[in-house]
Amino acid sequence: MARKSSGQRNYAVLLTCWILALFALFAVKLSTNYSASYSLKVVLTNLPEDKSLVSLSDSVLIVTFEDKGLSLLPLELTSKKIIIDYQKMASSYQKKYNNICFQKQQIIEYIQRKHKFSDNVKKIQPERICLHLQNE
Repeated sequence: MARKSSGQRNYAVLLTCWILALFALFAVKLSTNYSASYSLKVVLTNLPEDKSLVSLSDSVLIVTFEDKGLSLLPLELTSKKIIIDYQKMASSYQKKYNNICFQKQQIIEYIQRKHKFSDNVKKIQPERICLHLQNE
């Protein structure tokens, strides 16, 4: 059986130490609080079958999250869009009308219910999204 030289063992130990140090640094960095802003493309889904979307006030939301790096990591790794389900987001009152606006608090609560986003929304711009629907 071939015996490893002490030089090869030293490199293996050194490499193991470097990997552990990088892992520890990565863990410390991800446990730190960060504030990060993302431009999220707005995609509306599940519109009523008898209506079509005529216009949308803003197609991009700038959302600022404040959270630990580990909580922000999924957003860094996925597509930067927010899919808004009209049927879930609009209240029964709003569904009666063709011109509606989703207000700041309504948008924040919807974002917080989405699992891929952090729960700690600090700010959104614009503070409302208005849409105009038309009966077909």
